[in-house]
Amino acid sequence: MWWNKPYVNRRDWVLENLGGLELSPKQTVVVLMIDYYNSHNRVIDLPSFAKSCNLELSEVDETIQSLVQSQVLSVKPDRDRIAFNLDALFSNGLMYEYVDEDIFEVFESEFGRLLSQNELVMLNEWLSTYTQEEIIDALRQALIYQKASMNYINAILVNKRQEGK
Repeated sequence: MWWNKPYVNRRDWVLENLGGLELSPKQTVVVLMIDYYNSHNRVIDLPSFAKSCNLELSEVDETIQSLVQSQVLSVKPDRDRIAFNLDALFSNGLMYEYVDEDIFEVFESEFGRLLSQNELVMLNEWLSTYTQEEIIDALRQALIYQKASMNYINAILVNKRQEGK
């Protein structure tokens, strides 16, 4: 499931594909907030959730019901809490652009460690702007100067793009 990959920012995907998702403004807020709560393992209790969404409790309840009816959201009991699952939104939506996972392995190999969540997100953002060849070239350049950091690589990418204009 592409939407569960560590380098995929699900909230960015929702915002980027908002036009094709046919969500109302209230549904969008609730979906984004559910994803936020889920990513931080926060329990969703409706009164505090409604406050976080800046909506009335009845509005949140109606919005959740509409999302369940449209099969965007599933709500199921899970041990000691209720699980709010948005997988259907992503599986029925547009596929996230294909990313060759080898580039992540190259970075992890060169850095000698697993990439952090922020580094994975940054690398994924680069892939939407630069080619894999440009990114690998910038990584190699940073390694030559013994400055293997995401910020340094980003500076190389930005400078090369500016020089090319």
